[in-house]
Amino acid sequence: MKMELGILKRVKKLVQKEGAMRKVFVISGLILASLFLVAAKYDYLLEMGEKTVKSSECNECHKLIYEEWSAKDFHSKAFVSDVFKEGSKNHGADECIACHAAQEIAEEKNLKTRPVHKEEGVNCTTCHLKNNMIYGPYKLTAKHKSEQDESMFKSEFCAGCHMPTFQEWQASGSKKTCQECHMPRVERKAVQGFLLSLVVPSRMVGQHLMGYDKLLKEAALLTGEAGKGSVKISLANRAGGHNMPTGKYGDYRIILNTQVKDTDGKTIFSKEEIFSTLKKNGVPPQKTIAFEYPISLETGKRYKVNSSLLYQMEGRPEQLIASWNGEI
Repeated sequence: MKMELGILKRVKKLVQKEGAMRKVFVISGLILASLFLVAAKYDYLLEMGEKTVKSSECNECHKLIYEEWSAKDFHSKAFVSDVFKEGSKNHGADECIACHAAQEIAEEKNLKTRPVHKEEGVNCTTCHLKNNMIYGPYKLTAKHKSEQDESMFKSEFCAGCHMPTFQEWQASGSKKTCQECHMPRVERKAVQGFLLSLVVPSRMVGQHLMGYDKLLKEAALLTGEAGKGSVKISLANRAGGHNMPTGKYGDYRIILNTQVKDTDGKTIFSKEEIFSTLKKNGVPPQKTIAFEYPISLETGKRYKVNSSLLYQMEGRPEQLIASWNGEI
């Protein structure tokens, strides 16, 4: 009798367990079905060509990324900047527009212009939409259909539009990718402002800041030696990736100004050195270029030496990125 009761109890527990498992399966099925329906609802985000969506659609969920891109990333101004308008003959050069308003990332020879929303320049869809699928460098769980594309971590991803800089990077032997310097990762949620953000965990996300000004100041190092008959100025490019300055089109410059003044403020020596993308004489990565200037000085007088390095980009104010001061 006791044995029969024990068997009945085990059977009852098994039935209860199976019932609970069935509930789990049913709930899981409903969740998966709802996710499928939600994903299907957002299929319009996958459209390309004339139906390509604006980046404002992405802003509904990816608010921080959108804010970084729209406010601080030159890619968002790639089509509308005055410099590009002038350089492309008022948007008349197809070769230029294929990068500055690209439909999708591709090899240089295969780049195509996005037929709509050109004013957004290199936008969200340029890098993340291809073959009617949204791609990201990480494994994603999103309200829209998406797939992982680990090539987005590689420098080759940028090469289509930045080939000369990519070739400089290859020649440098740097182990750091473009993304490691220009899109440093930070731990945070990839989505904001959507219910999913309540359950989505924080993870490493690439910032869309590009960090041009900051990286320039970190890369450039100016040092000097002032003697009785000469001044020696050394300019080092501490960046591991490419020349300083770098670029294919336009005139990007760094200008080295060196002046020697007496105690009355009178300039007795002035010299300017220009490194530009047009001259193709940028300072290579991890290299130092030195200039020694002979100077005639009066015995018994004191002199001040100032050397400054300015970054000059068409359409933008000059920016001081390094300086050195000495005395003779």
